Amino acid sequence: MTSTYLVIPGQIITEKEGDEEGGGFLRGHGTYVEQTLGAASANKNATPSSDAMEMMDYRKNEDDDEDDDDSDMEVDTVNKVPQRLVASVTGVVERVNKLISVVPASPTTYVPAIGDLVVGRIVSVGSNRWKVKLNPYQRVAVLLLSGVNLPNGAQRIKTSEDALAMRKLFSEGDLVSAEVQQVMHDGSASLHTRSLRYGKLENGCVVCVPPSLIPRLKQHFETLNLSNASVDVLLGNNGHIWVQRSPPKEWSNTEEEHDLPLAETLQKVRRMHITTPLLPDERLAICRVRNSIEALRLMHCRIVPDTIITVYEKSLTDGIEPKHMLEGETVVEITAPTRKDRS
Repeated sequence: MTSTYLVIPGQIITEKEGDEEGGGFLRGHGTYVEQTLGAASANKNATPSSDAMEMMDYRKNEDDDEDDDDSDMEVDTVNKVPQRLVASVTGVVERVNKLISVVPASPTTYVPAIGDLVVGRIVSVGSNRWKVKLNPYQRVAVLLLSGVNLPNGAQRIKTSEDALAMRKLFSEGDLVSAEVQQVMHDGSASLHTRSLRYGKLENGCVVCVPPSLIPRLKQHFETLNLSNASVDVLLGNNGHIWVQRSPPKEWSNTEEEHDLPLAETLQKVRRMHITTPLLPDERLAICRVRNSIEALRLMHCRIVPDTIITVYEKSLTDGIEPKHMLEGETVVEITAPTRKDRS
């Protein structure tokens, strides 16, 4: 059974009694469960993880202007037995059996989900955590010190010395790629960069598009094998796309690198990518890919590797210079093949 209707943030979607077994409903995207007496008693024996404890401590020490509404809600609901499912964004409710989700009405709204790949900008450095801006219209996410890799791949518990050297890893204004580790009850997210694929993004270009144009894919790291170049793209679920050159194969296949572990090889390739200037042909290819993404955004087409390649090759075949790709008639012309495939 499915049903849809419009809700606003803070509106109660459904509720269940505290003694009801089987859950009553399943929480989906764009929703959160009020922390009621019934929910607290059901989980009183649960032991939170270390990351969850740090996140709870962070929520207690947030700025007053960010948690005033949440504190009022907790005071009003702590003595209520029914457990309520509340909408966190404006959108349409979708019910599939017991699973209840809210699809955002605005294409610029991003609803975090565990496992999402995101690209964000560091806005502040606090105590054992960074604040990351994922979207101009939403709360900042949190990247804990315990959720990052130390330099040279050291595997150990973070100390006070690591906390003092946090700006050597990420400082204000840096772009980072990360994965959503946890989604809090108010819709904010906790991130981690423990994989070697994640970390600081340098020597490339970022493009911002509506999150609704980027579907969830099996692989968000893609290498575009174009006719005259090879470009890497990172499609963030929050609408931020990172474009950079593909590292040449000789950077990781030299004779002296065969005996090194994979982690050290990847770190060396990343350092070489950061320190090696871009060649004119590489800059031209990145610019053309960037404008291909912008053209897809202007025509409200899905942004996936196939559509980017299609627009890129169309502009190259027609002999259109990158600086002319975003002109009105040209945008319609180079995106026509993607619209035909969609229809």
